[in-house]
Amino acid sequence: MKIAIVGGGSTYTPELIKGLLEISEQIGIDVVTMLDVKEAEEKFNIVFDFAKRLVKGTFKLEKTFDSIKAFEGADYVVFQFRPGMLSGRIKDEEIPLKYDVLGQETTGIGGFSAALRAFPIVEKYVELVDKYSKAVVVNFTNPSGHITEFVLNYLKFDRFIGLCNIPINLLKSLSQIVGCEISDLFLKYYGLNHLTFLEKIYVKNTDVTEKVFQALKLNLANVSGDFPIELVESLDLYPSPYLKYYLMKKEMLEKLKKEGTRSRKVEKIEKDLIEIYKVSDSIPSELSLRGGSMYSTAAAHLIRDLAKGDGAVHIVNTKNNGAVSNLPNNYVLEIPCYVKANRVFPVSMGEADQFAVGLISLIKMYERLTVEAYLKRSKKIALKAMLLHPLGPDWKDAPNLLEEILNANMGFIELN
Repeated sequence: MKIAIVGGGSTYTPELIKGLLEISEQIGIDVVTMLDVKEAEEKFNIVFDFAKRLVKGTFKLEKTFDSIKAFEGADYVVFQFRPGMLSGRIKDEEIPLKYDVLGQETTGIGGFSAALRAFPIVEKYVELVDKYSKAVVVNFTNPSGHITEFVLNYLKFDRFIGLCNIPINLLKSLSQIVGCEISDLFLKYYGLNHLTFLEKIYVKNTDVTEKVFQALKLNLANVSGDFPIELVESLDLYPSPYLKYYLMKKEMLEKLKKEGTRSRKVEKIEKDLIEIYKVSDSIPSELSLRGGSMYSTAAAHLIRDLAKGDGAVHIVNTKNNGAVSNLPNNYVLEIPCYVKANRVFPVSMGEADQFAVGLISLIKMYERLTVEAYLKRSKKIALKAMLLHPLGPDWKDAPNLLEEILNANMGFIELN
């Protein structure tokens, strides 16, 4: 079996390699090919050498700058690249703040510019994957759900699954509260990536929602950090941590302006990690500062279960296809799915809460306008997308903000 990693020079890669080592014997991994771009060559070489020390010959590890070589004959491809690299993320988070608009890696106007940078690169890679392999793509590249919407509904490439580490961390927290195995849990959980809602919790055949919600309310930091208890009680749902940006806009904007953006903190963490990788023979504890907790577990276990086809349930980003009955079938949602026949099949959950449906539908329309802006290379449509988003600017600032984003991303985003 061959697995290709796009964005192999990421500081996350050693964690992914660790996950692949844990499943290698179960699914017979023969070769892992790491792909990156020439602009990141120095960092790529350091990460690759460290990864080789971790692998110790368990499987063949190779690196390349040639996309065709990476994808040819691959069984699985993991997208974890950052379009525009970290400097792109810094711009995404800092430019909106000048206009008193939240800057965040995947949410709001930060996510808007990140998506527009990603689409042309994703389009190129998907075309090559399809031409040179029969691989299933597991996508971590952000904004993961938006990219999955683009690939499944616009590129019409169906061997593509969006993935995030938030669901597996949620499952881990809930299993610890209940005192059960993660595999014993089933969640009525739905939404868009970084815009999700937990409605019901089952342990085997027992509904434990009320009991667990009471426990979560006593210690909100277990899952969602700063949400007031009154907010959770009003929603009667447990929201994703990213809902803070929508439901606590003033507080989050003040916090970002006071504490600085996450990207600047990541910049320092990355520099420190690269120095450690030069000499280390094991995953350093400092990697936990980078974020992405249980990222390798989510990716490796999904690949394992795709290959084995035992029918395990994973929460992934894919087309709704009836899972949530009061949302359209072609909406790409983050939902529980059975993993069989090297595919994912959504689990039917009935209707979603009306508050959730309203917010999901609004952001889905924003996502689709953003995709249309890219496909038609249209500033006019891009402005409509920005104005539709509840975290976007008002009309007075929107044209200037868009121009600043375009100027900062020349060579990545081309709109007329």
